[in-house]
Amino acid sequence: MTDSIAKNGAELLSVAQTAKLLGVTRQRVHNLIKNGQIIACKLGRYYYIENVEIERYQNQPMGKPYLPRSTNTP
Repeated sequence: MTDSIAKNGAELLSVAQTAKLLGVTRQRVHNLIKNGQIIACKLGRYYYIENVEIERYQNQPMGKPYLPRSTNTP
């Protein structure tokens, strides 16, 4: 038996499970939720994250977007 919860066919993972999958701390996952980088649902006093949300976070580009420099200096 797994410790995850199912919601509308989607698997919900706890903050601790999400942290382990991402290789970060639980506090980092809470910060990602607070900043809106990961969307989570709150059941009682605990947050749960859908598997698809973790995949979306992992597949987003990292770092600053590329902005080419202008060669025209005023």
